[in-house]
Amino acid sequence: MFCWVQFRRVMSYRLFKLIDSRLCLVLPISALLVIGGCGDFFAQKPTELQAKSILSDLSRIQTVPDANIQPPEIYKSPPRIADEVIDGKKEARVFYFCRYHRAEELATLVREQFAFVVRPQKNQPPYPNPLYSVSSNSATNQLLVRCPSRQEAEQILQFLETVDVPPTQVKIDCLVSELYADVTLDWETTLKIENLLGERIALGGKEVDGVLLPAFPGASLRDQARELIGLKVGYSRNLGVTGHEFRVLVDLLVSQGYLKILMNPTLEVVNGKTARIEAKDYVPLPKEVVVPDIAPYVTTTYEWVIDSLEITPYVFADGYIGLETAALIGSKSTPEGVKQIPIITERGIQNKENRIRQGESLIIGGIRKSEKRSVVRGVPFLKDIPVLGILFSSKDFEERAKEVIFVITPTISTGGVKNAEMVEQIREKHAVPEYKASLQQTLTDPFGVGAYTEHVEHQAARAAFERLKSDIEKAEALEEVSQIRKKLLDAAEQVLAEKAKAEEARAEAEAAKQEAEKAKADAEKLKGEAEKGEEEAVKSENSIQNR
Repeated sequence: MFCWVQFRRVMSYRLFKLIDSRLCLVLPISALLVIGGCGDFFAQKPTELQAKSILSDLSRIQTVPDANIQPPEIYKSPPRIADEVIDGKKEARVFYFCRYHRAEELATLVREQFAFVVRPQKNQPPYPNPLYSVSSNSATNQLLVRCPSRQEAEQILQFLETVDVPPTQVKIDCLVSELYADVTLDWETTLKIENLLGERIALGGKEVDGVLLPAFPGASLRDQARELIGLKVGYSRNLGVTGHEFRVLVDLLVSQGYLKILMNPTLEVVNGKTARIEAKDYVPLPKEVVVPDIAPYVTTTYEWVIDSLEITPYVFADGYIGLETAALIGSKSTPEGVKQIPIITERGIQNKENRIRQGESLIIGGIRKSEKRSVVRGVPFLKDIPVLGILFSSKDFEERAKEVIFVITPTISTGGVKNAEMVEQIREKHAVPEYKASLQQTLTDPFGVGAYTEHVEHQAARAAFERLKSDIEKAEALEEVSQIRKKLLDAAEQVLAEKAKAEEARAEAEAAKQEAEKAKADAEKLKGEAEKGEEEAVKSENSIQNR
């Protein structure tokens, strides 16, 4: 027992000395780190908390505070005309803050409508009128006009107030559908036969730097990756003796693929202005370089392949919208020839004049292209032998088709979307889906594929619901407009009916008046005849008495 207690004491003392020696080394180093500003070198929790705080702050989506900030009152002040005397002459200056249009645009209209340019007689170029000048300040969107008299300044001010009205803004929903599919069938043959039939007769392809090239190449001429892909079928034998090799291999490859691209951008553009949608691809193109005294070699260059759509809307007074469109489709195509080096091609459609009702769609189609290419290489006559002809030939066959459709739907815009609504939509798109899995779901779906599918279906259903809601609101708006139009037509019809009744009553009153005047005239006539008859009777009576 004594021995065990003594052993523990000795070991405890040695351990204490060991720890004490380590502390003597660590404490000075720690003190130096603290003094040198590295006191939090060993602290891990602050770093974790700081990282989480930064990530949380950067991933937070917030609305714009005070989004409806009003401009300074000076911009709301009415236009002003100042009378000035320059070089002993009275002049007037117009100070006008543009409300709905840019100052440069209104300045152009003023120059075109008033005598800012003097047009002399024939064979003399026009020159600026020194009595007039117009300038614009883009920082304040203010127009400054100098005129020779106050009367002309008032005319210009009246013109500006007439043309500076709110412009019509058009919302354009674009749906761009692009479909592409291709089918490729390719085989190439590698052939090498030495000492054919025991004689010194050789048959085969060429060798470059010790590498046997295909005797009849296929698509590898235009696509370098084709050399690394495919299945070789045939027979190869080397007896280990130089000059005794037999190799017949056919490299086969069939590929099928498709591409679907669906874009749905939404644009807001002022009436008469141009909006542009552009998609660019930076594609590689092989280029053959030929230099004197050097073997030709192929380098790779990159070119832009651009798909673009330009739209310019024009809103008419009857509610119809005209769309001027210009569609440009670029593609990387392969021409004919042995090498078949790809080139860049462009296809364009321009549509200048059309009129559609707002809410209806303009379809720009016709950009449909189908290509079929088949190149056969081989030995004459031998390539036409059934079955065996495949050993003396190659074929590069490709068929592809492409179609691009633009569906453009213009509507009169009511303005932008409220920031709070748009932020809420973005939050929903970036939110992590909530998913509480049961034990059975965890065992049957350990990777959460079902949850992801459910989330995608939920998002799709919600998007469909929002589209349906938007369509219903548009339909209700159109129905409300149609109801208002119907009420106006009914009111106009009622006014026309009352007007017709008034006209009819007026005609009847006029006829009654004429009849009354005619009756009065007849009565006057009868009265005259009666008075005349009475006079004749008096005369007759007097004559009888005189007798």
